Amino acid sequence: MGQNASLKNKLNTIIMKTKTLLLAALVGAAAVSANAGVSFGLSVNLPLPVVYASPVVVATPTVPAPCVETVSACPDVDYVWAPGYWVYRNMHYVWVHGGWNYRPAHTFHGHRW
Repeated sequence: MGQNASLKNKLNTIIMKTKTLLLAALVGAAAVSANAGVSFGLSVNLPLPVVYASPVVVATPTVPAPCVETVSACPDVDYVWAPGYWVYRNMHYVWVHGGWNYRPAHTFHGHRW
């Protein structure tokens, strides 16, 4: 029976060490998960104003029809007539009158020289 008692003591020692180790692991896991779940926060529920900006629509007026200009006599051979045109200034169109321009060896073709 001496060997049986010695074997039982060793078995009880192994079981106790295993239980202690499992308990320590369980306590450690609980401590880690407890720290992971801790959070602090502050919440203030105030109604925020909602501001809607109205869309900005900018519509440029259409270009008016060209004005009819009376072309005076050409001052010399080296002059070219440049017709008048509309230009957009200060939120409206303004007519710029045509005139004779001194351009030796240049001719006017439509809206380009």
